[in-house]
Amino acid sequence: MEKAIQGLKQVLYVGLVEERGSVEGRRLALQITHSLKEDQKSETVPTKDGNIVAPSPSTYTVEMEFLESKSELVKMLHYAEENNREVDLWEVDLSEKNGNGNYDAKHASGYLSGWEKTAGVDANVSVKTTFTANGKFERGEEEIDDNIVAKITKYVSLKDGEEKDSIPEYIPKKKNEKIAKVDEGKADKNITE
Repeated sequence: MEKAIQGLKQVLYVGLVEERGSVEGRRLALQITHSLKEDQKSETVPTKDGNIVAPSPSTYTVEMEFLESKSELVKMLHYAEENNREVDLWEVDLSEKNGNGNYDAKHASGYLSGWEKTAGVDANVSVKTTFTANGKFERGEEEIDDNIVAKITKYVSLKDGEEKDSIPEYIPKKKNEKIAKVDEGKADKNITE
């Protein structure tokens, strides 16, 4: 049976692009929520033979909300938003390790827009901001140690900013390619549960 991924296990790491190689990407502490949105607009052109759809590239945004603190990371994010500095953002899935013993992740660089600070009388101060990616999120994997320090093994490294090949999420099968059979003794756990 399929298992749902808990939102608690999807975490964000951030860093300044200009600090790649000198400052590691850091986990966004006190995160309340984030939503990653892929938006693709398409234009329909009417022709005498019927409508033709012309899709445009997707736009990727991440709306995030976190509790404000006096941490250096929060100051860095506000600095990046105010000064139009490019930010690296990683979404890491800590729900389970993949076949390589690492955690699946996505990375993009882009810019923050907006800085909405809410200070209610009976609640902690929270901040909302929106990250817009340059291009799309690239998929990779992370090796996380016991102290939750990320070390990228693919795509753009949190630690040294080195660019690596992206891992495709899915590779379409070709028409003449044989479909792999599952060994009877090695069936997928999700299928047998």
